[in-house]
Amino acid sequence: MITGYRAVVDPAAVGRGMEVIVSVEVAVTDVATLGRFEATVASFEEVVEARRVFGVPDCFLRVSVADADAYSVFQKTRLVTIPGVSRVISHQTMEVIKSEG
Repeated sequence: MITGYRAVVDPAAVGRGMEVIVSVEVAVTDVATLGRFEATVASFEEVVEARRVFGVPDCFLRVSVADADAYSVFQKTRLVTIPGVSRVISHQTMEVIKSEG
């Protein structure tokens, strides 16, 4: 089943050459706070993929930014300021081995 077509843009060509995989733990369990967290993360232009997962952490994010300084600003001023976020662990991508789009 085909669910759509899309263009694949070179991240470096649009000033997003650094990718960070981020694990996020959310300290609250009420549905309203979790919903606000999800909506907020989904609204961030830097977040190109967000997944809730079973267990710990609660969420994995794929974040695309220009460089380490841009990621630092994103993390300090946006990500960790979301109510309920209790822990953020960042992993800078060294090399993409496989990607299906």
